[in-house]
Amino acid sequence: MIVKLIINILVFATVMSVIVIVHELGHLLAAKSFGVYCKEFAVGMGPKIYSYQSKKSETAYSLRVLPIGGFVAMAGEPGEAEVENIPYERTINGIKPWKRLIVMLAGVFMNLVLAFLVFFMIFQIKGIVNEPAPIIHAVVEGYPAEKAGFQAGDLIQKMTFEDGTVITPEKFSDASIGIVSFEGQEISIEVLRDNEKVELKVRPIKDANSGTYVLGIQSGPGTLEHRNIPKTMAYTIAFIGNMILQIFTILKWLVRGVGLNNVGGPIAIFQATSQVSASGFDFIYFWNLIGSLSISLAVMNLLPIPALDGGRALITLVEMIIGKPIPEKFENFIMILSFVFLMLLMVFFVFNDLKRL
Repeated sequence: MIVKLIINILVFATVMSVIVIVHELGHLLAAKSFGVYCKEFAVGMGPKIYSYQSKKSETAYSLRVLPIGGFVAMAGEPGEAEVENIPYERTINGIKPWKRLIVMLAGVFMNLVLAFLVFFMIFQIKGIVNEPAPIIHAVVEGYPAEKAGFQAGDLIQKMTFEDGTVITPEKFSDASIGIVSFEGQEISIEVLRDNEKVELKVRPIKDANSGTYVLGIQSGPGTLEHRNIPKTMAYTIAFIGNMILQIFTILKWLVRGVGLNNVGGPIAIFQATSQVSASGFDFIYFWNLIGSLSISLAVMNLLPIPALDGGRALITLVEMIIGKPIPEKFENFIMILSFVFLMLLMVFFVFNDLKRL
């Protein structure tokens, strides 16, 4: 049991480290290319457990206790102490705004590059899975779908939830995401049956095994297809774009209070990484997890919260528009507020994880 836990912790640390190193490396390379002084490149948060700095390097590379983040300490950043003999032109605020914008978004870009390489590799090795259309392949006995009158062969065309949200699924997974996210809301579902439109009302129930809401409908199998390199590249870009759109859709629902109980934090990520050892260290599962989490990290970092890359990029854009920097005291104030908000958000995520446990 202890050995298994140690293995799972090592897998978790490895997965998170790969994603964070790539992200922070983007910031580091962009900053150094514009001459910004970088005091430290850290993987993890909290106290240092290891640090290395060569005599030729001005940057210390460190490993910290908690494998849930990382940072590049750039001169001139809020919270960074001033470094003696470092000219203003070598601080993040001393470079041109468009260069600063590139530095802020370089981490997100690198995470998307990582995701592209990972999924391109998977699709080239395993092939592309063409997801099934939103056609009901089977109806599970005793579940709400059977009682509501759904039948095998029904094509789901439109789903209208109690709060007025409408989903027109293109794939079966689109319908599944809606059912899970809206947590027990009654759904008015329009299906095509024998070339006739039929409207059925159904309320999902919480499945005891998965802990998620289900209707009791099953999809058909997807089909596997191998494509040449150019077509696989195009498919990979479209696949990542679709994942990003799905994440933004879910975030939009979360702002409205929909699907809050399904949000996962560090514990949920640890549970996902633990499946790597449970799957017998399946190579594809491991890299699929890294690719998916890399996209999630990229999207989350694009949110317009000042402590995140997206918020800092937004501040830079504002400065470019108004033609002058935002007052330092005000910037520090909103940074502190955003850090407090993120900490509260993290507490909420952990609480949600513990509640599911």
